[in-house]
Amino acid sequence: MYTEFINPTRAALSFSRNQIIVYVVWSAIVVCTYHFSKWELISIPFLPVSLIGTALAFFLGFKSNASYDRLYEARKNYGSIVNDSRAWAIMLNAYITNHANKNISKEEIQEIKEDLVNRHIAWMYAHKFYLRHRRQPWERDAKYHNVFRGKLQEEFNIETDLEQNLLRYLSQEEVSAVIRSANPATQLLNNQGKRLAEIREANLIEDFRLIEFQNQINKLLDDQGKNERIKNFPYPLQFSFMLRISLRIFSFLLPFALITELNKQGENFMWLTIPFSAIINWIFYFSERNSEYSENPFQGLIYDVPITNITRTIEIDMLQAIGVEDVPEPILAKNGILM
Repeated sequence: MYTEFINPTRAALSFSRNQIIVYVVWSAIVVCTYHFSKWELISIPFLPVSLIGTALAFFLGFKSNASYDRLYEARKNYGSIVNDSRAWAIMLNAYITNHANKNISKEEIQEIKEDLVNRHIAWMYAHKFYLRHRRQPWERDAKYHNVFRGKLQEEFNIETDLEQNLLRYLSQEEVSAVIRSANPATQLLNNQGKRLAEIREANLIEDFRLIEFQNQINKLLDDQGKNERIKNFPYPLQFSFMLRISLRIFSFLLPFALITELNKQGENFMWLTIPFSAIINWIFYFSERNSEYSENPFQGLIYDVPITNITRTIEIDMLQAIGVEDVPEPILAKNGILM
């Protein structure tokens, strides 16, 4: 995620430099063919091309809105995880006490709280790993995307080994069992429920408090499911295919139509077809690329929801809430990018 304003010209050129070259070269070929061969049959009326452009604009608007909705929903879901996680830590402080069993010491109470918080933090890392490192066929997986993704992981010191992340908070036995499951995050919440049942059997909480804890776990399952719905269901690929074909047809025909209109202003004006065609095509292309990157908000690129930063923020908040002083450093933006 971008966290500060960047040079828009530089960003645009770096993002679409090759495509701009393609548009300029194609427009130049059309204009040179028209001018030097005097082959006027290649010019076409502007009206049908403008109709295609109008339809394309509607398609782009629809896709941009749908992509932004997916991105914004992902951020709202993680906002819910932040709130529900903080509520979990506060509930531990309020509900896990020795009021029902005076034989348990404060040190043992603190160990129980830390155990439940540690398992919750492990759940967050497991969920983040599922979203960011499990590749889907429709996500950006070209070689240069993977190279760029690797650079970001190295720069932000993002651990790509789930087992190592979990071992910071769980025993080797539990980690080994969780890793083998189809969805480690779900299994960790299941283990959390089992641990609460053990606490109830030890008479540290009543049935009412157990139910409240379970309701909170249900909220976390709901948050997880909403994110997995975005991760596992793409923006309808048939719409993307239709938009891409329409964009290519429009880009191909635009120079032929512009040269007709500009040539009416004078013979020398037809050379303006090259820059105008490149600019118009680039605007449509840039809009389509932006929407396509936004529609997958967990793929580990700079347009994503910054789930690494959010996860670390929750981790720090929860540890401090139960009195742990040795907490990790927050994840900060680097070069205007936050992961």
